[in-house]
Amino acid sequence: MTLGSAAGLAAEEVFFEFGPLSRSVPTSSLENFAATGVADESLAPYINRLNPEQQQGLREALTFSRTVDLLRLSQWFYSTMGEEILLFAGNLMKTEAGDNGQQALRAALIAAAEDGEISLLDVIQQFPTTTLRFDLDRILQATEQVIAEAEKTLTVLDAVARQSVAEAALPPPLDLAALPDLTHPGPYRTRQTSLTIEDSSRNRTYPVEIFAPQNLRLIRGQLPVVVISHGLGDSRTSFFDIGRHLASYGFVVALPEHIGSNSEQKEALFSGRSNEVFIPQEFLDRPLDVTRLLDELARTNSTQYWGKINLDRVAVVGHSFGGYTALALAGATIDFDLLRQQCTPEANILLNAAQLLECRALELTDQPTVTQILGQTGVRDPRVKLVVAYSPVSQLLGESGISRIQIPTMLMGGVFDVVSPAVPQQVNAFRWLTTPDKYLYLAEGSSHTADLTRITNQILNLDRDLEQGIEDALDLSRALVRALSVAFAEVYLKENSDYEPFLRSAYVETVSQPPFKRHLVRTLPEELQPILGQN
Repeated sequence: MTLGSAAGLAAEEVFFEFGPLSRSVPTSSLENFAATGVADESLAPYINRLNPEQQQGLREALTFSRTVDLLRLSQWFYSTMGEEILLFAGNLMKTEAGDNGQQALRAALIAAAEDGEISLLDVIQQFPTTTLRFDLDRILQATEQVIAEAEKTLTVLDAVARQSVAEAALPPPLDLAALPDLTHPGPYRTRQTSLTIEDSSRNRTYPVEIFAPQNLRLIRGQLPVVVISHGLGDSRTSFFDIGRHLASYGFVVALPEHIGSNSEQKEALFSGRSNEVFIPQEFLDRPLDVTRLLDELARTNSTQYWGKINLDRVAVVGHSFGGYTALALAGATIDFDLLRQQCTPEANILLNAAQLLECRALELTDQPTVTQILGQTGVRDPRVKLVVAYSPVSQLLGESGISRIQIPTMLMGGVFDVVSPAVPQQVNAFRWLTTPDKYLYLAEGSSHTADLTRITNQILNLDRDLEQGIEDALDLSRALVRALSVAFAEVYLKENSDYEPFLRSAYVETVSQPPFKRHLVRTLPEELQPILGQN
């Protein structure tokens, strides 16, 4: 954390603008208040309107700091997605001339992070114009939008939870004791192998991990395939536990590494070896990675897998960007017209951070062949018979794209997911699905990843009543994800009706636990129609 402004031009006063009204406060007054809690004569007229708790909250907001890596921060804010964040923030924090503060904010952030820590006060101190203007009109509007969206999400959760509980009480009752515990490994010992896919048509080489029962040739019949697609900035290794678990139940599981949007690409950005966290071509390359992988398994099925792989029965499980990948392989197409309407400088990215990713699809519009494929023809692979999408990025598909899916689809969203929010990204996608075999799970207390869930629950102090702590709760939640993945694959790939009880609301209402309680509906409650609207 910097203790004062660096040498050179820096903000000496802060203007708070609200319509035609404007009030200025010296930066030194904010510094003194943050350090001592005492408001001088410039600041007192505003601070005295706050109660003691609010005053303390303001001090904490000004001084709360976090450790940052200067190079990583600098690289991020020079990337396309980072610049979009700054453009949005620059509408709230403007220069002395009243212009968008995008470039000034970037300079302030980088200067403030030079000692490895950063706070809001640091950024104010380092703002490179003598006056920093806060547009309170825009700030208030953005805040009200966030509050309204949060209230909508909680309303949706409440309605879904009530319907899920009511349906769980319907006969026949769930006899949990008579069911196998799918959170435990299945009957097969597993083996893990690696292969490399070389796709000369795309000049793309990528690794794939395969999990399968250990003695494939001793198993009667053929085994379905499950492909797991990781999210943006992630890796196939994050889902080895699910892959191994599914293999223990008699599935062949393949986990491709999407090399243009994985953790290595992210590190390439942060280390200065790339300018972007992902390449827009990934909207096409990701589903093609899966199709090419399935082709390779078909080619080597008889020689390496004793002909035991059933490539006509494939599920794609995806998380986040991997959820988009799964939906695209099921037949969904991108709605480029919708993206053009939504991807504007005025868009409030606080409502839907995934839009930063989605809007980059518009960079492909100068490639007619690619946009024709993604927007009209589609990349559907007829071998895919089931989609399981966890926190998928799906709004860019729109109703026109989602409604093309005609295979069983399971969507799961977290109520505290600020990256891929439940209502715009999962609930709306569920509404647009026309397949009769559709499932929507909403998880209380959950965010986009385990790390974000951990942080959110700690900030909101929701973990205070957990007897065994947040880590045990996260482990139980992950175990349920593994169990549901098995159940859906058994029912829709193996056509095993013995596993249908696991797909009822009674199962998740019984097995899931706070703070990550899950609820399941097959249709949305009628009362939500006015709230969610027509689109």
